[in-house]
Amino acid sequence: MSQPPPQQAAAPASDLPTRLIGGVIVIATTVIFGYLGGWWFTVFVLVVIGLATYELWRLFQAAGYKPSLGVALLTAAAAFIGIRFPSLFILAPAMSLVLLASLAWQLHRMQVRNFGDWAVSFAGGFYMGWTGGHLADVRELPNGVWWLALTLIAVWLADSGAYVFGRLFGRHKLAPAISPGKTWEGYLGGALAGALGGVLVGAASPIGAPIGGIAGLLIGALSVFGDLIESMIKRQAHAKDSGHLIPGHGGVFDRIDSLLWASVIVFYVAVLATGQLP
Repeated sequence: MSQPPPQQAAAPASDLPTRLIGGVIVIATTVIFGYLGGWWFTVFVLVVIGLATYELWRLFQAAGYKPSLGVALLTAAAAFIGIRFPSLFILAPAMSLVLLASLAWQLHRMQVRNFGDWAVSFAGGFYMGWTGGHLADVRELPNGVWWLALTLIAVWLADSGAYVFGRLFGRHKLAPAISPGKTWEGYLGGALAGALGGVLVGAASPIGAPIGGIAGLLIGALSVFGDLIESMIKRQAHAKDSGHLIPGHGGVFDRIDSLLWASVIVFYVAVLATGQLP
């Protein structure tokens, strides 16, 4: 049985400026493209999903698989485009084509890759594209800029609330085998902080405080699973971060793991609350 990676030392104080700069770049870029919406935001999210899929492919490699980057990227693109543009009716044929073609190609490559390599390639790409397509769709909802703001703010506050509550009150481990630093106390703090963020954005927008609070609470309570899933993969890959693209913050996947889950949650809360699709 493989041993878990050793605990990393806390980042030195000299890394703080780098982390601040990296954080400002990420937030500013997301806010700008989110405000522009339309094709600007769609292409931005697609690029982000492509980078995160590449990082996931690298993690699978480090975990001992021989995944196909082509299968992962094509599956991600097919799922993303199918979700983002449902009126084109291409999700089913595109996914069917990628599924069958990649399996047929796997027969040709069986000497160097086994079925598990294909499975993680397809599943990883589908996960990224499916959830990423929902993130792009959130912006296209009626009052989409507000739904996107709610998603981002609730995720950021939930992460901060979980960290603060965990540091101050954390006693009971949430998932010690996957992420030893997370506690049930931090989880509760994150859920409450997410709900608060949802109420604040909802009260300041046409969404309304009650619906905003429900969406924020669900984000705080459920988006942590996105973080835990990535932590599980990184633990198997003996990796601290998914990549090094963002100064002081690791990779793209590190930054959107919770956001992917939150986007799916907000999209369906909005559809149920308003009865309207993008």
